[in-house]
Amino acid sequence: MKTPDLKEFLSKFKFEEKFKGCFGVERERFLIDGQKKLSPRAEEFLKLIRDDAWTYELSACQVEDRTCPSRDLRDIFQNLVSNTAAGEKTAKLIGLGLKSLEVASPDMPLDVYPDERYRKIVKNTSPEKLLAASRVTGTHVHVGVSSIEEAIEVYNLLRLEIDRLIKMGDHSSGLRLELYKTMALNWEPPFYRNISDFYDVALKEGFLDNPRNCWHLIRISRHGTVECRVFGSTDLEEEIVEWVSAIKSIIGNSKFL
Repeated sequence: MKTPDLKEFLSKFKFEEKFKGCFGVERERFLIDGQKKLSPRAEEFLKLIRDDAWTYELSACQVEDRTCPSRDLRDIFQNLVSNTAAGEKTAKLIGLGLKSLEVASPDMPLDVYPDERYRKIVKNTSPEKLLAASRVTGTHVHVGVSSIEEAIEVYNLLRLEIDRLIKMGDHSSGLRLELYKTMALNWEPPFYRNISDFYDVALKEGFLDNPRNCWHLIRISRHGTVECRVFGSTDLEEEIVEWVSAIKSIIGNSKFL
């Protein structure tokens, strides 16, 4: 297979001017049954809710809701609240609930969502890594940018504050992060001096063909965003908005935003 050149690699990222300066949130949660045990019924839940704001994760015990891109923190808060209401209503119809559990018990079900990409990942994953990946949930914050140059600048600003952001979003005394590191050996976001650096890291770490295979805690996403994956789970929408606000403050000095 031919190695993508720089132009081909960058074409995989969908930067859009209209989303510049917008924020979006992805929030992972577990499905639990009446006995408070994790339930691998994500496929059933998603078929019932039929809402593009909701999607699946590797573990069939998890679902994820997403907010619409917005520059207004109040809009993000209301979007999170609306998603929770819809998700709880749907889960209740099948005898389940939603749980913001940052780290699940090691005896949880290890059912994998029936997705072809996840099947390939699991095929080459050790039992230890599969368990680590299945046990954790997090909250990801996206920052919209309109070019790769903007993405690199925002990315570098956030990586400088990664320790503070991790501490801010930690509810498991560091256990979620330790499990994440078990799954993703290349978790630490490197410094990019320029676009060539970004390409070289992608070549070295094997995500030239698919940017989704980059597992850095802060990464440049194929969606045309800088994605901050450092935060854990919370039932409080207000706390998530605080995280978004902290990111907004950090990148406030960017010449692009």
